[in-house]
Amino acid sequence: MKSDPKTGEWDFDGSCAPTCAGAGWGSHYLTFTLGIFQWIPKSRGKGLKRGKVIRRVKGLTKQPDEAYERARQIVAELNGRSAT
Repeated sequence: MKSDPKTGEWDFDGSCAPTCAGAGWGSHYLTFTLGIFQWIPKSRGKGLKRGKVIRRVKGLTKQPDEAYERARQIVAELNGRSAT
């Protein structure tokens, strides 16, 4: 997730996703997902919150980098810029 998101910007998060192959509890599972969502204003207008997840990217815990890269590409396309 971004440290300084802007309203309407797309992002992804995988709070239970492995950060590297076989790390932590993720080694007990074969797959994980990353949720793609949009940053929206909070109801009282102060700050932002995560919107609903509109898409999930599935990845293998043995190869998490592939899922992270695919999620980055999708977010870049939604935000209207090329993935780097």
